[in-house]
Amino acid sequence: MLDALPRGFSMLPSFPGSGRLTTLPGTVMDTLINLLATTWHDIVTTLHRTLASNELAQGGLLLGALGALAATLRTFPGRLWEAFKNRFTLTLDVQGDDHAFPWLAAWLAAQPVGRHLRHLGVVTRFNEHMGGQNLTLGTDRDGDAVHVRLVPLGGQVLLRYRGHWVLARPSRERRDGQDRKFLGYTHALTFRMFASARNVIPQLLQDAYDFTAGRHDGRVEIHVPEYQGWNLAERRAARPLSSLVYDGDVLQRARGDLAAFLADRAWYAEVGIPYRRGYLLHGPPGNGKSSLVAALAGEFGLGVCILNLATPELSDDRLVALLSNLPRRAVILLEDIDAVFHGRAPRTPSVKLSFNGLLNALDGVAAGEDGRVTFMTTNHLEHLDAALIRPGRADVHVFLGNASRAQVAGMLRRFWPDVTEGVVRELAHRVPDGAVSMAAVQEFLLARRGDFDAVQRDWNAWLVSVHKGCPTKLRLLSA
Repeated sequence: MLDALPRGFSMLPSFPGSGRLTTLPGTVMDTLINLLATTWHDIVTTLHRTLASNELAQGGLLLGALGALAATLRTFPGRLWEAFKNRFTLTLDVQGDDHAFPWLAAWLAAQPVGRHLRHLGVVTRFNEHMGGQNLTLGTDRDGDAVHVRLVPLGGQVLLRYRGHWVLARPSRERRDGQDRKFLGYTHALTFRMFASARNVIPQLLQDAYDFTAGRHDGRVEIHVPEYQGWNLAERRAARPLSSLVYDGDVLQRARGDLAAFLADRAWYAEVGIPYRRGYLLHGPPGNGKSSLVAALAGEFGLGVCILNLATPELSDDRLVALLSNLPRRAVILLEDIDAVFHGRAPRTPSVKLSFNGLLNALDGVAAGEDGRVTFMTTNHLEHLDAALIRPGRADVHVFLGNASRAQVAGMLRRFWPDVTEGVVRELAHRVPDGAVSMAAVQEFLLARRGDFDAVQRDWNAWLVSVHKGCPTKLRLLSA
């Protein structure tokens, strides 16, 4: 194509915006080149003469060169270190709202070098989310141990893990809302290691998980909402199912149904049914609805996420976010839902959650299908809309009524296993079925623990006080 141009012509780019190539005669091109060469020669000659005869110009040039050299030397170590890090190391960052954060924070705090961190905080409430070191200060007036926890907030430590050096650094940043309203802190954890250590990251995560969430030590993790995520608030000892006293086979049926659901994940996927299960526990207050949830969670190594639907900060979007972000192997507990809605109407103006938003979160397009187990409790089943408790949202209804005679007998045996069966049956027979809650029975027995004679002596008076609706403690004072 170039061969087709007439001799004596060359091509130069046109002025910006022309979008075309402009051809100029060769003589004009030669003239331009000569003009540029002459101008460049004049500039170099002038600069040389100025520097040769002007000491001020020489000093200025020298000072400028020395300043540039000093600036380069000043930043060189940092630039060299950054280049080294980018080339030869890798970073593992974990944010505080991620489920892996408590695993790694607790694991780091348990390492010998974890106690070398210099920026610590003290918490007296339970908070295992930050890891830390437990200290026992003594006992209080009731004889209970007083614990505090030293939690790492900042600093860095160097540790050796499976033959590799790892630099661990916890950190936190203040979080402010509108008008600089304090919203707490954002926590993070950073691990830096040589690039060759990349293959140990899966094992590091596995070890941290096995050390915390993967270790079934007979304790139940209790989670509470924190913004759109969950915070580990407590790890309490799991209550054995055998310690619960329910009427008939209520306990066995609930346990069997949950065990079957947890074992049927593959079947749900095969038949295309959303892998969710809902339980509605209803009946008068004080008969072990929440206790049943905690005991079942402990039996199967599950955590419990407790959510109050009546909190003013709970909107439809936040509920969906919370239910979509449940910790691994945790059930959701919605207590006293009759206190939030009467039918489909909110009970108080402070309730921001809509009824349709609740339905959608439980069993709508926004509901997950990753194995969610939901427990709802209510003292007044008749106040709930049928759409809320239909199958798919509340698949299993469990009625926990007031104490039957069999339950009263079972409670007596728990407190005094050596008492003859005849005495137990005689005392239980005096209690009308459904006349008193299990909480009332337990309160009466606890007040006389270790003194079965007092139980027999006060039994009839207690039943009279319950029948009249008088608080049990008033009768205890006269006993």
